Formats: sequence, C-alpha cells, structure tokens
Amino acid sequence: MRTARTTLLALSLAVAVGLHRTATAQDPAGYSAPFADRLTNRVFPLFAMLQTAPGWADALRNDPVLQKLATDRAARVPQGACKPAPQCLADAWAWTAEDIAAVEARLRTIMSNQKAADALVDRQIRASGRFARHAALSDADLLAAAWRDAAMAMNRVIDVYAKGVPPRYPAIDAFIFDIADPRMVDVLSAHGVATAAQTKPNDLFFEPALRYANGLMQMNERIDAGTFRPLLGGDNADTVRAIARMNWRAKPYTALLVFGHGPEDVQSRTGVMGHIRLAIAADLFARGLAPFIIVSGGNVHPNRTPFNEAVEMKRLLVTQYGIPADRILMEPHARHTTTNLRNCARLLLAADFPADKPALVVSDHRTIQYIGSSELAERNVREMGVQPGRLAPGPDRFTLIFTPDPVAFHVEAVDPLDP
Repeated sequence: MRTARTTLLALSLAVAVGLHRTATAQDPAGYSAPFADRLTNRVFPLFAMLQTAPGWADALRNDPVLQKLATDRAARVPQGACKPAPQCLADAWAWTAEDIAAVEARLRTIMSNQKAADALVDRQIRASGRFARHAALSDADLLAAAWRDAAMAMNRVIDVYAKGVPPRYPAIDAFIFDIADPRMVDVLSAHGVATAAQTKPNDLFFEPALRYANGLMQMNERIDAGTFRPLLGGDNADTVRAIARMNWRAKPYTALLVFGHGPEDVQSRTGVMGHIRLAIAADLFARGLAPFIIVSGGNVHPNRTPFNEAVEMKRLLVTQYGIPADRILMEPHARHTTTNLRNCARLLLAADFPADKPALVVSDHRTIQYIGSSELAERNVREMGVQPGRLAPGPDRFTLIFTPDPVAFHVEAVDPLDP
C-alpha cells in the first residue's frame, strides 16, 4: 500500500509539474524551452540554445578558431582612452563582418555532426518557432541565418544604446542619454572595463558581448522584453486555467483582441481611443461573441511611461464594466499595431485556445480599416519579417476576424524592447 501511494503521489506531482510548464511557457505546442524566460534569452534565443543544447557548449568552448576569436575580441576592448570617443569604446564590442563570417564557418563545421545538428536545430531552433522566418532553409543554412540575425541584432543594441543611433521609433525607443555629454566617455569606459572583467574561463565566444549588450539595455532602462515573465503565469495564470476549463461549443470566437492607445500626457493612464475601444469590446463581450478578452499594449506613450497599456485596460474592464478578471488575458509588451497582432497570435496559440475557432480584433471603425489594410500587411513584413495571421471582415465595422499563424513565434531581435 505504501508503494502504491508513493507511486500515485509521484504521478500526481508529475502531472502538476507538466501543467505548470504548460501554463507558464509562451511556446508553441510541443516545445518547452529548456532555459529561463528572461531578458537576454527572450531577445537572443539562439545564444540560450547554444548554451543548453547537448554537446554544443563543449564544442564551441573547445574550438580553437573560436577560442582565438574570443581572445582577439577581448584585446580590442580599450582599457584607457581611445578616439573618437565615446563611439570607439562601443565599437570595440561590435561584431565585424569578418567575425560573423568566421563564426558562421565554425558553426557549419560543427553541424556536420548529425547528433549535434539534431540536438540544436531539430529540437531547439525549429521546434521553438523563434526562427520561423528561416524555416524553409536547410539545417546548416538555418543556423547560419539565426547566427547572422543575432550578431546584427547585438550590433544594433550597441549602435542605439551606446552610440545614440536613432532606432526606428526614436520617440519611444531611443537612447536616454545625451551622447554629446562628456560624461558618456566615463560611462561607456566604466561599462566596458567592468564587463571585460566579468569574463570567465569557461565563457562561450559570444558571452562577453552578450553581457555588454544586456548591460546597455539595463542602463537605458529598456528591459521591457523581460518584464511580466513568465507571461502565462502571474496575473495571467487564472485566465489560463479558465481557458482550459471553457466549454467552447456555443462560442463563435475565442477572444476579443483589444489594442491599447497610449496617451501623450504623463498623468493619463489610457489614451482617449483606448476608452472607446474598451467600451466596444465590453459591449461585444456582454453580447456573448467571445468568452475572453486579450488586451494588448506595453509601456509605450509617453516615452518611458510607468503605465502599462494592458494592465490599465484590464483594470478598467474589471472596475468600469464588471468583466471578471479571469476572462481577461494581458499581453503587456506590444509597442505598435504590428506587434499587437503578432503578440496576440502568440498568446492565442500558446494558451491553448481552440485552433478551429478564430478570434476577433476589436477597435474603433477607423483603426479597424487600418488594421485590415494592405498598408499594415506590408508594414508587418517590413518590421517583423512575417505575417502573424490571416485577417477577414468581421460581423460589423468594429471587428476583423483573425486566425493566428505559428510563424508569429519568430523573434525579431533588432527590436529588443519587444522581439
């Protein structure tokens, strides 16, 4: 009897652990990331995979070409003054075209080992969906493309958050310091020297530069991608459980997708159009079109606002419209309409909404026209590299039918605030 009880307890714990992993991982079906869901892994997933895929860390650590490259790159870091400052202090950490080509060649060599290739590409890179834009490539070419993307994305972080190069949306994403301030020389010198001193004997070739880029994002208070993690845990956990219990038989749509509208004054928590969209969504919810609402929007407007659009929209839906908190799923990272769509697609797929039912995008009638336009479709590809799903006319002029596509899991690392 004791043995049976012990076995039953073990099985119960195993089921509980499995449910917990499902409920807290924002991953496609069949994949559970073997690494923590934190800032650097969210922005640069390839590096987390290289660290954890069986056999890869040792292969990279013992590769003589990569060992020499790491030594050469460390020697570039100034320990004193350099010119032109402060840009030269940051340039020392960037990946040159020669660096990128040398690493790609070594990765392709390691890929000739089929066991290593399966461990990394089949079970991590492809299964994760985080490199879906390159899915049609061969295994070796896929890894090479993922590496080039990661290296260029790291260079982009250095350009924007060390050298003050304007990002795509400088009003909300830019460098927070004055690059012309003479004190920036001291700041970047201190960061470079401190980061170099953290180098460890067992570091992989990319880890010092990864620490440098991560430090820049922290110094600029641009760590948005690492907040609210794990996304399907925390404030979303009750809603995820409600989704699992839902009887979907009479529900025409899975969820109402409501995109935030940030204010431009520092006191308001929700933009005026946000209030209008919430009223429309609450009416549709009351009419039974969908049993859940997904509110989408990050800390966007005004620049560096402490208010999060998704958090504020959920608060208003609960307090002003009486919608149960466990019927609202928060997507708290999107910074643009493009990523509203993509991030909602990820949530719809990761939270186990029924695959045979679409969702409804809900907004004011003018914004609905824009969301359904070819202009936004072209912008999706230009800025994210993918179309996150299919849009079709909804039942009224305030809605569009949305069917998510798993390609939405692709990570666009050149946008480190919401990749």
